[in-house]
Amino acid sequence: MLWSRRPSPLHEKARAVGLDLTASRIRAVTIAAGKTRSLLLNDPDEALPLFVSLLGRTPEVGWAGYSHCRKTPHAVCSNFLAALGQPRVWKAGRHTLTPAAALELSLAATGGVVSAEAHAAVLALPAYLTPTQVSQVVSAAARVRLPLKGTAVGALALVADRATAFLSGKPTPADPPPPDWVVPLRPADPGPGTVVVIDADEYALSAAVVAVERDRVRLLASAAWPRLAARLWKEKLLDAVCDRCVRLCRRDPRDCAEAEQELFEQLDEALERVRGGSGVSLTVRTDHWYQDLIQQPEDFDGYCRALARGSGEAVAELLESAALPAPPRAVWLTHEAGLLPGLAHALRQYTPEGTTVEVLPAVAVARAAAALVPRWLVAELPRVHLDAIIPVPVPAAAPAPAAYDPRPTVTGPTPRSPS
Repeated sequence: MLWSRRPSPLHEKARAVGLDLTASRIRAVTIAAGKTRSLLLNDPDEALPLFVSLLGRTPEVGWAGYSHCRKTPHAVCSNFLAALGQPRVWKAGRHTLTPAAALELSLAATGGVVSAEAHAAVLALPAYLTPTQVSQVVSAAARVRLPLKGTAVGALALVADRATAFLSGKPTPADPPPPDWVVPLRPADPGPGTVVVIDADEYALSAAVVAVERDRVRLLASAAWPRLAARLWKEKLLDAVCDRCVRLCRRDPRDCAEAEQELFEQLDEALERVRGGSGVSLTVRTDHWYQDLIQQPEDFDGYCRALARGSGEAVAELLESAALPAPPRAVWLTHEAGLLPGLAHALRQYTPEGTTVEVLPAVAVARAAAALVPRWLVAELPRVHLDAIIPVPVPAAAPAPAAYDPRPTVTGPTPRSPS
């Protein structure tokens, strides 16, 4: 008897799956009965890092590549999403990968998990991809039998998912407040307005200006800045921490590939803790020495001050070129952008005083993509890549209250009239 290794669903297979794809990772969630659940694409982790190791007999996507990106960078393929269609090749040993091949490997690594959960999925993509690159992503998804029903710009899908709450001036109740969330002094103004969505991945820091109207959301402008990519922030942090180590013990972790890799991997958890306002202890270990490095949130902010200032100036220039009739009501940072030290503070400085700056949950974009699945299944949305406009669904009208009856309500058996 042949036993199948295909993952078996733990829940009913009538769920909508939303995929959030960036140059750094893939994240997926399902929505059923109003509940959101993240899929484990890189068990035990939710997100699958888009790093492909070329060291083994076959290329491996995920942690196998991420755990070697500083130790053996020549044998790791990364940052390939924005390179689709370009004559770029990664070679190591007997392996040769093009951007399209690397993307197909990455989607294949998620296809089994997604197919086991649902018959339909929607893919959210960065706004910086060209139409030709989007077509290549769709073709790769078809080759690995991903049950794709549609694609959309992630920022546009995100705003469409939150448009009803935005128009009513109420916060989205499903979102837990992030650690640096501040209660606004006054509630948000209801009605149409503009939102700026900021994201960061291996390729670039990107921004999308989206108008929220009564019946639709519309992409007004977008930009991507590769010189402010998330990988450059992490490299800046790594160099600064290593320089601190040299000052403390006269030894440089960058002289040992294993020590540099181990220190690099600690930055992910450190960024999460620093964003929450906590200090971190980073450990450098080699065969002959070790050093503990205590870092505070203000240290990380100082290391990345120039990058944060450049990001604020770039977003301000984008807003100026967009010639908006009124300042944006809000700036929404994705989870990855919210982890960049000092970025949220810089955006508060470079945006108008009435604009709120908020950090969204990690699953926000993937959940927004999943919310589009039922709308595509009933042909409510066109069969094209949604990169300009998404209609806002009209909320169902509440049932009219029953007319008031002044007569008292009688319970129990009806009294018999006297004969």
